[in-house]
Amino acid sequence: MLLSQYLRTLPGFQFLEAEDVEHVATAMRVESFPDRHLFLAQDKPARELHLLLEGRVNVCHYGPSGRYHTVKTLVPGEFFGLLSLADGKPSVASYTAAGEVKVASLPQSAFLLLYQPGSRIGCGFQYVVAAQLARDLAHRHSMLRNLLAQIYTGSRQVQPPCQP
Repeated sequence: MLLSQYLRTLPGFQFLEAEDVEHVATAMRVESFPDRHLFLAQDKPARELHLLLEGRVNVCHYGPSGRYHTVKTLVPGEFFGLLSLADGKPSVASYTAAGEVKVASLPQSAFLLLYQPGSRIGCGFQYVVAAQLARDLAHRHSMLRNLLAQIYTGSRQVQPPCQP
């Protein structure tokens, strides 16, 4: 699988020129990682933007109960580490491989260059970022609605613990 071809199938990349998609793909490093590999730890800043190509990644939050809780499981085609890179703030969750995974990673320096809106590729890449952030926001909205429903109905959904 060519990374540039895969990128073209993702939301937002259709607005980038073919050569710009090639530039993004060239800047990314593709690697395989074992089960339970920690990509990003809660309260630590992201150093790379990750794109899950194969497998699953658990998004976990260490809560006041002293336990990790899985808040989402990422599937191929999803980016992670994005909000921390865009904000320049620590991550609010940990990201851990759930089995063997293949991930494409974009270093922070390349992300910051691509994130600048002053060029054609920068504007297109910001649209890719916005598309992922919109999906993340929709998921958080759904989680909040479920939490409120649990509060008002008294029902609780038990989630499996996440391994850091």
